[in-house]
Amino acid sequence: MTVRDLDDARPRRGRPPAQEAGQAEERILETATTLFLADGFGRTTLDAVSSKSGTGKSAVYRRYPDKEALFAAVVHRSIQAMFAPPKVAPASDRMQDRLRSAGIALVENLLEPRCIALMRITAAEAENFPGLAEMAYRTSFDGSVRYVTAALARDAPSEKLRRAAERFIEIAVQPLSFQAIFGHSPAVLRDRAEADIEDAILLLGTKGLLADPDRPG
Repeated sequence: MTVRDLDDARPRRGRPPAQEAGQAEERILETATTLFLADGFGRTTLDAVSSKSGTGKSAVYRRYPDKEALFAAVVHRSIQAMFAPPKVAPASDRMQDRLRSAGIALVENLLEPRCIALMRITAAEAENFPGLAEMAYRTSFDGSVRYVTAALARDAPSEKLRRAAERFIEIAVQPLSFQAIFGHSPAVLRDRAEADIEDAILLLGTKGLLADPDRPG
């Protein structure tokens, strides 16, 4: 066997294939999510994530140089997963019906125990990492607005529909989410959701934000 034969037989080092890299990324984020939820931000370490996920330390640190960066990725991934794909695709001709269905589905998403727990951890770390808290809030709010706007719009969404979606989130959805974060029972909040959504629909209707352009009301 020649030297060249030995070189050909020796395992090649370098970047892993894209699929393998994607699987490692998923393992890291899923393991980190579990550890953050179980142990909190303070007691979770990058070394623990490496050990539990079966991923080398260098691979973890190369992707996430510190714990804040890893937690930001976990929060962003978890919030994005709530809005794609949507659980409900309202098909009614009436805008109010579409908004009602989207609102109920959205509240269900935001009252999931995992979502509540992650938002609690983020709120607890807001003083130390204000940029992280702002990112979590903005990602959640923007995702909620896109979700509702998609339910309202039949074609390309207008600025008016986006404003209606924003006000709907602020009036009917955010208060329930915030109360859940601060310890209110999700079951009680779910029972209240329909009434709060109806109140928001009534208010938006009186402001003229829920009028379909091609049909009354």
